[in-house]
Amino acid sequence: MYQAKEAGKNAWSVYRPERDASREMITRLSWNDRIARAFEKDLWRLHFQGVYHAGSGELSHLEVLIRLVDETDSSRLIMPGHFIPYAEKTGKILDIDRWVLRQSITLLAQRPRMPALAVNISGRSFDQPTLPHFIADELERQGVAPARLLVELTETSAVSDLQDAERFIEALRRSGCSTCLDDFGTGFASFAYLKHLKADLLKIDGLFIRDLPNDRDNQVFVKSIVDVARGLGKRTVAEFVENEETLAMLRHFGVDMVQGYHLDKPQEMHPAAGGSAA
Repeated sequence: MYQAKEAGKNAWSVYRPERDASREMITRLSWNDRIARAFEKDLWRLHFQGVYHAGSGELSHLEVLIRLVDETDSSRLIMPGHFIPYAEKTGKILDIDRWVLRQSITLLAQRPRMPALAVNISGRSFDQPTLPHFIADELERQGVAPARLLVELTETSAVSDLQDAERFIEALRRSGCSTCLDDFGTGFASFAYLKHLKADLLKIDGLFIRDLPNDRDNQVFVKSIVDVARGLGKRTVAEFVENEETLAMLRHFGVDMVQGYHLDKPQEMHPAAGGSAA
């Protein structure tokens, strides 16, 4: 049906799987070229969103988020959901991750009063055994204290390759950087993996936070994550906090840090960043 509609509607079509594959290949190649041009033309931009202490409301650190300037319309920013999946398939994500890390460390070096930055790393990148050395070398070269950099990796990617994730986290811990398991709770038997993954923070998946006041099951699950994390000496972060009722409930549960549109929206010129991120 979709292939017939794509051909102009008012027609019939015998389904051909190779048409889907070829279209996917063309799209992937197109994004591969666009990502390469983004490096050539300096089209990447960093945005920042604050992460706050739940109890005091004070800023803890900033999460770094990447955006892509549309080369056909410089006033338009392309969100990562459009290009990250293709970057991961083609391997370009390795270049993107290193660019974000280098830019973030440079900002920390240039702005001594800037709070710590949290940078998201793809599963493809922590498969690279040289990445912890790259991070440590950049921090040392630019004179930045490792404690000012927090590296986030998703629980799903970590669990899919547990041994690499363990080595990656341990190497970062030795260099003095903190680590965070993002989207925590999405993986099967999440708590069991905590024995192996020595991350410092657990960021509770937004799926459990969005409708927290009205979902009893999510309340039980979030409270359990907080209790287990505290017992293991880890701190918790709740993302997608979008209203005061959710914030109050998270405080009651003992969540350490909170993040979301109710508190702060991602922006390039974040006051705490001390200037433009470009």
